[in-house]
Amino acid sequence: MKTIARLAALALLLLAGPAWAQAPKINYISPVAGKAGGTFELTVTGQDLGDTESLYFSFPGAKVELKGSETAKVIVDPKKKGAIPKNQLAQRFVVTLPPDAPLGIQDVRIVGKQGVSNPRAFIVSDATQFNEQEPNDDVPKAQKIELNSGVSGMISAGTDVDYYVFTGKKGQRVVVSCLTTSVDSKLPVLLQLYSAASENYLGANKSYQNNDALVDAILPADGEYYVRVCSFTYLLGGSDYFYHLSVSTAPWIDAVFPPAIEPGKETKVTIYGRNLPGGVPDPQSIHDGRMLEKLVTTVKAPTEPQSFAGYLAPMSATVDGFGFRLKNDAGSSNTVLIALARAPVVVETFDNDTSAKAQKVTTPCEIAGMIEKKGDQDWYVFSATKGQVFAIEAFGDRLGSQIDLYYKLFNDKDVLITEQDENLDITANQFYTRTDDPARFKFVVPADGEYKLMVSSRFAFVQFGPRTAYTVRITPDTADFALVAMPNSQLSPDSITLNQASSQAYTVFVFRQGPSAGDISLSGDKLPPGITVQPQVISANQKQANLIVSAAADAPPFVGGIRVLATAMIDGKKVVRTVAGSTITWPVPQAAPTISRLDRELVLAVRDKALFTLTCEKSKISVAQGEKITFEVKATRSADFKTPINVVAVNLPGAMVQTTPLILAPGKDSGTITLDGKGAAVPVGNFTLAVRGQTAPVVVKQQPKGPEPTNLIQVCNPINLTIVPKSVGKVSVLPAALKVQVGKEAEIVVKVARTNDYMGPFEVTIVDAKGFSAKKAVIPAGQDEVKVIVTTDANPGANAMATVRATAMFNETPVVHDTKVTLTVTK
Repeated sequence: MKTIARLAALALLLLAGPAWAQAPKINYISPVAGKAGGTFELTVTGQDLGDTESLYFSFPGAKVELKGSETAKVIVDPKKKGAIPKNQLAQRFVVTLPPDAPLGIQDVRIVGKQGVSNPRAFIVSDATQFNEQEPNDDVPKAQKIELNSGVSGMISAGTDVDYYVFTGKKGQRVVVSCLTTSVDSKLPVLLQLYSAASENYLGANKSYQNNDALVDAILPADGEYYVRVCSFTYLLGGSDYFYHLSVSTAPWIDAVFPPAIEPGKETKVTIYGRNLPGGVPDPQSIHDGRMLEKLVTTVKAPTEPQSFAGYLAPMSATVDGFGFRLKNDAGSSNTVLIALARAPVVVETFDNDTSAKAQKVTTPCEIAGMIEKKGDQDWYVFSATKGQVFAIEAFGDRLGSQIDLYYKLFNDKDVLITEQDENLDITANQFYTRTDDPARFKFVVPADGEYKLMVSSRFAFVQFGPRTAYTVRITPDTADFALVAMPNSQLSPDSITLNQASSQAYTVFVFRQGPSAGDISLSGDKLPPGITVQPQVISANQKQANLIVSAAADAPPFVGGIRVLATAMIDGKKVVRTVAGSTITWPVPQAAPTISRLDRELVLAVRDKALFTLTCEKSKISVAQGEKITFEVKATRSADFKTPINVVAVNLPGAMVQTTPLILAPGKDSGTITLDGKGAAVPVGNFTLAVRGQTAPVVVKQQPKGPEPTNLIQVCNPINLTIVPKSVGKVSVLPAALKVQVGKEAEIVVKVARTNDYMGPFEVTIVDAKGFSAKKAVIPAGQDEVKVIVTTDANPGANAMATVRATAMFNETPVVHDTKVTLTVTK
C-alpha cells in the first residue's frame, strides 16, 4: 500500500471532530521537481488548506514534515482576472525523497483533515535541482546554475523573461528542456540558447511536445552559455505559468522504433535521440535542424501495462504500454512510452513507397511504420477472403507521435474502398479525447483477393523522421474496452474523500472498441480495510456511468490508491481491465472542454463521520421500459447540522429525468425520488444509479483563514437498476390456424425475430387452450424457432382461440410475448 511517510500520524485525524470543510485543492506547487534521496522545501498553494497534515506521493517512502503556512501571494494574469481564486494558502513542507524513488513525472497531493486533494505533477530526478531566484530578467542578472541540473521557475507576467547561465566545454552536446504541459502548467514556453562570449544564437524552440520546448546544441567553445525562458508572444503569465528547466548532457530520447512491441517478449528496438550511450549520429534523422543519434538495443516488454511516469493525455486512454529510460555518466533520460501490441508486430521495410512496392503483411498484425522522409507514403498489402471481418485501427497522435495520420484502403484493382482521417468522436467535455488519429474502421471483406493500405500524414512534406512513427492494427473485429474514472466535478479539479458510513461517486467513461462487449461489471480488488465497491454494472449501451465507492462505519483513516477492475465476457472468455484514474487539471468555464490528463493511480481518502449521510431504501430495482421509478431517500444528520439538503439522481441513463426536486429539511429527513422513464429514449439494460445530496453553501467554522462557504456533498449507496424491455422479440406461429385430429399429434412452428440484442432462450407454452394440450418447448439461445406438438381429447368440431406464450428472462426478469393461434378438432 502506498502511503505518505507510511501515514504514521494519520490516525490522529479521526480525533479532529466533524468535517466542516471540503477536501483541499492544489493550484500549483514549487518546486516542481526534487532529487531522489534529497531533502528540500516544497510549497503547495491552493484552497481549503487550513487543516493540512502532510503530502501523498504516488510512490512510497517519502518523509514529509509540515513546516508552516502563510497567505499565498497569488499572481493573476491581468487578461484573465478571477481565473485563480485569491483566497489561497501556501503550505510549506520539508520533504526527503527516498534514494530509490522512481524517476520521472509522478503525482503529489496534499492531505488534510478533510481529505486528499487533486494531483499535481512532480518530477523525481537524479540531477541537482534549483529554484528560480529573482531578479533574473536580463543577461547581467542571469541566475547561475550547474550543467546537469534542473530549475523550477515561473513566468509571473506575460512580459516576464527569465535568464540562466551555465558553464560548458567545447564539444559537449547540451540538451535544454523546458517542461510545461507535462507538469500541469499553462505556459506556452519559448526557449532560447546563446553563447555568452560571442553572443551567437545557438537555437530556439517552442511546441516540441504540446507546450513543452527543447533545444540542443554542440557547444562551440569552453565558456558560459545563456538560457532564455519566456512566454511565447509575451501575453500570458501568472502563478499558473510555471515550468521545469533542465540543462543536461544526459540522454534525451526523441523516439523509439518500433513504437509498439509484443508483451513479454525481448525485442530489438532503435532508440533515436541525443547523448545516447553508445549511440551513433544518423544523417537520415534530422529534427528541428539537429541530427539525432540512434542506438539499437534489446527491450524486454512486461506482460501487463505499467504505470507511466510521464504525461498522458485523455486521447491515450486506450493505449496500453510502459515507460522506458536510458542512462549515461551524466544521468538518466526522459521517460518515453512504448506501447504493448495486441497482435504480432510487422516492421516497415522502408522500401514500400508506391503501390507497386507494397509490403506484404500477414493478418492479424500490428504494423509499425514511420514517415521517414519528405512526402513519404507507406504501402502494405494483405490477403483476405470474402466475409472476413477486420478492424483497422491506426495510432500516431495517441502514441505521442508528431503525425496527422490518415490512411486509404484499396482493392486489388486499386479502387478506393475507404479513406480514414480524424476521429470526431468526443467522449465528453469533462474528459476531452479529441485526436488526429483515424477512427477504428470495420472492414467486411467483399471478395477473395488482396487489399492495399496506404498510410501517410497530412503534414508529410514538413514533418517526417523518427518522431512520426505510427502503428496500424489489422485484426479480427473483436470487442475490447477501457475505462477511466474521474471525480464528479465537470468544471474544476476535484478529488474523492469518503466519510465513515457513507459513499461517493466517480464518473466513469467507457471506451468500447469493436462489437459490444456487453455489460461490464465493476468490482474492487484487494481494497484497504473498510472500503468497498459493491458489484455494479455498466450497461452495454453506456459510454458514461457511475462508480460508487463506500466506507464502513468503522473504516480507519486512509489516503492512497485503490484498484478497481472492469470485467466483461468477450467471445466466451472473461476479460479483465483495470480502471484508470484521471483529473481535471485547471478550472474551465461552463460547458467548455476541460484540460485533463491520466493520473498515476486512482486515489481516495477516508475520513471520520460527515455532517450528514444519505441512504437509499433500495439497493436493487427492476422496472419495465417506460415505467416510473420511485424510491425513498433518508438523511442522517449530526445533531447541530441544520442545513437543507438538495437530493438529485445524477448520470441517469438515456433520457430519464427526475420529475420533481427533493429537498430534505431538518426534521423531515426522508423523501421520495421519482424518475420518469417514459419513451424508448431510455435504454434497456443494467445501470448503477447514483443519488447525490448537496447542501447550499455552509459557513466553515474551523479554518481561521476564512475560505469561502462551501457545498457539502454525499452520495447514497449504489442502486442496481434493471430496465426491462417490453419485448425482446416479435413472435409468430405457422400455421395461424391448426387442425388437430383426435388421438393424433399436430405441430406448429413458433418463430421469434429477436430485438434489443437479446440472444438468450425463450420458453414456449400454449395457454387458454381448453381441450388441447402441448408440452413446453424452448427456443435455444441464439436460435429463432422451435416446433410445438399439440394434442386433443375434445370432440370433433371443438375449437379454441389459444395463446402462444414465449417467455424470455432478461436479467432475471420475465419478459412475456403472446400471439394467437386458432385450434380446431377434426376427425
